[in-house]
Amino acid sequence: MIKMTTIKSYYNDYIKDISIVFLLLLPLTICNAITVFVGHALSMAEFSDAANKFFYFSDLLIAIYPITLCIITSYYISTKHGMNAMVVVPYSLLLLTAVSIPNGLVAANTGLPNNPLIALLAAIISALCCVSFRLDPLDPSRIDFVKRLYKQAAHFFSFLLLTLMLAKITEIVIQLSQGASKFIAINPLTFFGGLAYQFILGLLGAVGINGHNLLFRAKQQLFEDTQLHLAAWQAGDAPLPILGQGFYDAFMSMGGSGNTISLLLCILLFSKDRRHIALAISAIPLVIFNINELLLFGLPIIFNPLLIVPFVFVPLVSFVVVYSAMSLGLVNHVGTIVDWMTPPFISGYIATQNSFGGVILQLVVITLGTLIYRPFYLNYVGRSRQSNMTMTRQSEIESSTLKAFLGDVNKAMGSYVSKHDISRRVNNMLNNGEFVMHYQPQVNVKNPSHLSFESLVRYKDKTGKLIPPVFIDDFYQLGAIKQLDQMVIDLVLTDMKKLPLEHGCKVSVNISAESIVDPAIIHFVVERLRFYEIEPSSLEIEITEEAIITNDKQIAKNIEALQTLGITVAIDDFGSGYASFPHLLKFNFDKVKLDRSLLLNTQNEREKNLYQLLAKISEVTGCVLVAEGVETKIEEQFVASCGIDIIQGYYFSRPMPLDDAQQWASNKIHA
Repeated sequence: MIKMTTIKSYYNDYIKDISIVFLLLLPLTICNAITVFVGHALSMAEFSDAANKFFYFSDLLIAIYPITLCIITSYYISTKHGMNAMVVVPYSLLLLTAVSIPNGLVAANTGLPNNPLIALLAAIISALCCVSFRLDPLDPSRIDFVKRLYKQAAHFFSFLLLTLMLAKITEIVIQLSQGASKFIAINPLTFFGGLAYQFILGLLGAVGINGHNLLFRAKQQLFEDTQLHLAAWQAGDAPLPILGQGFYDAFMSMGGSGNTISLLLCILLFSKDRRHIALAISAIPLVIFNINELLLFGLPIIFNPLLIVPFVFVPLVSFVVVYSAMSLGLVNHVGTIVDWMTPPFISGYIATQNSFGGVILQLVVITLGTLIYRPFYLNYVGRSRQSNMTMTRQSEIESSTLKAFLGDVNKAMGSYVSKHDISRRVNNMLNNGEFVMHYQPQVNVKNPSHLSFESLVRYKDKTGKLIPPVFIDDFYQLGAIKQLDQMVIDLVLTDMKKLPLEHGCKVSVNISAESIVDPAIIHFVVERLRFYEIEPSSLEIEITEEAIITNDKQIAKNIEALQTLGITVAIDDFGSGYASFPHLLKFNFDKVKLDRSLLLNTQNEREKNLYQLLAKISEVTGCVLVAEGVETKIEEQFVASCGIDIIQGYYFSRPMPLDDAQQWASNKIHA
């Protein structure tokens, strides 16, 4: 079973993520709200041409909203999981359009996808597909370019099949919903029909779907029936019914759908979140005219499980309260159709036949709504039972999260540009020079005839200049470090054919953490040893201590497989800062190489005692010890006094080319 703490963690992450995504969309939301407001203001002032232009701009903003939501959500999820968004976004746009267009989920005036729910799901599904397979942008300069090209082509083809399946599922769901709507007759002019009508409107609005469009027939019938009832009442032919278009416009959408004027007051009265307070204050001019996009998308309410509950529930409570008050004769029935942009209180006064009873009733409904929103909102912002200091800290964390995300976006773009420069450098190295191996002896002070070298890669440019291994980081950046490891192994095995292996000479090769955790490394090493006809016992593999803190099980398997072949496995640079002694005990290393950093301050008693203590590792683990970085006679004597027999460092020799290594080995043999 999934633990409740895990579910809570996922839920908290979802709330944080959805808040950040819609916060990034807020400028678009504000623009649309202002455009609608100005358009209606110009229309009321009888500037119809200017008003139509603003309504046109509003239609454009509404049309691009789902696409923008899809892109930003894809960007956010991919960046959060360390993926390049340039890979994920095309997938999400493909899924959005492939599902929307065939199923008619497009705006009539633009032909663009118009369903935010589909946009959000398309982004999430696409991001998960790409993150699961760790797809990266194609880079022609990479050594494994062709392999990655075919891998992405296969993945994209599989995604196309998934897209077709999801489009068909969407078609089936739409057909079922349309079939069900024919059998479900919603009559907003009855009590229970009105509750159902209001419930569906709220639920659809909470997931970004315009319920008035989906329930167009019911809304159209409501408007026509209301006009007939008002005409009959005015003619004295029939009593005035309680329910009608004016009832819903005046009492069910104060501040916008969900009676969000109550949420606005809740924030202003009870919130301590300065961002939410600022958002609420800026929303006041729009909420007064029942435009709630700022709150709907700014908090957000949309796709937010906590705020969806009161968003749907408050209009239902309002419906019951208003209906009951009018049934009991406490307030006049609604005697006119009120324009939906008429501000609260004014709409209540006009709707109830110029009665202040309507104003008081609206005040009661808004107060109840505020009290209902309060616990849900406070739970959402995390302020229930928490101190002001904790709240300030949480606000700072949320702010840091957003800044980190935006910083990651900039960093990702800058990284992609810098990788182009890196790929050019590596490509230039591969085409205009050569990689060569240098060898540094490991001297056994008790057995001078002992022959052992550590191989170190260098680069020689076309002028013959030797470049130290600063280029290794470039291979890491390009994701080609395993290819460099394989190239180095080939170079070393080629050189080993020229070294006196028959006299027990051993050569060690450094490989990266990426290679040692790859199961394929075993097959590669075995195949190359056979190709060069070299005994495994002549080869030693060195891995950095950074590697042993990642993927313990696979590393242990690979180490055991290498040792079974007869290859010695050593941990390099032990003590440089990554791993601890318990990490070392997890693996059965043949050799441990103590990093030079441990030797630097051994003139001090504390550092000397530490080195002497580490020198006893062999007594616990049974492995051979090598002292690295010995550069002076004093250091050599100290290391030897610690019981370490094998020493490596400038005191004996700097790394040397193959010819010099051959001469060194010959001198040792004939000494």
